[in-house]
Amino acid sequence: MKKFFAIFSVVLFSCVNIQSVMALSKDDIGTTTAQFLKLGIGAQSAGMGKAVTCVANGTDSIYSNPANLNYLEKIELSFSHTMWFEDVNYEWVAIAIPTQKAGTFGLGLQYVSYGSLDKFDNTNTFDGSFSPLDMAGYLSYANFYERLNFGFNIKYIYSKIEESASTFALDMGTTYTLNNDRTSIGATISNFGKDMKFNYKTENLPLLFKLGIAHYILEQWLVALDLNFPNDNEFYVNVGTQYCVEVAKDIDFTFMAGYEGRNKDIEGFNWINLGFGIKYLDYSLNYAFVPYGDIGMTHRISLSIKLGNQIEK
Repeated sequence: MKKFFAIFSVVLFSCVNIQSVMALSKDDIGTTTAQFLKLGIGAQSAGMGKAVTCVANGTDSIYSNPANLNYLEKIELSFSHTMWFEDVNYEWVAIAIPTQKAGTFGLGLQYVSYGSLDKFDNTNTFDGSFSPLDMAGYLSYANFYERLNFGFNIKYIYSKIEESASTFALDMGTTYTLNNDRTSIGATISNFGKDMKFNYKTENLPLLFKLGIAHYILEQWLVALDLNFPNDNEFYVNVGTQYCVEVAKDIDFTFMAGYEGRNKDIEGFNWINLGFGIKYLDYSLNYAFVPYGDIGMTHRISLSIKLGNQIEK
């Protein structure tokens, strides 16, 4: 275990060093492909402004930081649906399986369907239709050593417009819980892999390095901060909070709010994400409202179910 962790840490922080020398600038917007990988996963994460690098958010951790899968003590199955712009359908389904000694394993599928679009030739004559789509499949593993969690995804990415392209990528993440058990710090790097090639054009993946911290001000009140370093935009900050209260026996209500810095230049109302969740025993339902200024509003709904007996790690 110690040897594996040492190798993992070297790889992660080597990736960090690569990312640190990249120019972070608005001039790099539009220079990467597979933009759907930036959309985020789950209503809880969206409600907190995606400031979830150090937040235990169940199977959504497959996307945000696979190291946090170690917090799961039961098998969890989750579904998420996003009502995006122009009738675009965005779906996520995942399962995570913790074990007593072998770590936690996860599978996730991210799928975006854009419907049927009309096609016109260079004389503006109708030339049929096409149905673009984007998809990513995640195979995850996480484990821990004392207070340190670590995890990674092997990811298959597929995009289709008329022609298609695919590639593989790697996500890696760590979180460390401080001695007060109320504060966690962590780091992730996402979409580290080969470029995608459409016909004769090769494009980079949207590589993202994140540093995060999360702290429980009270037992029920969590605040979180993420620092984001993308390879196709300037540095930005995400901030989020959630407050949980027991409203009846075995029923908890959670309120979420967050700010996503990547959207700061969009005109109109876009500065705050809002969400809420209801948990009854092993069932959780979450909703998030995410505005994009003059572009429009988006809504996310997530359902998660925990199955089986609790695993003692």
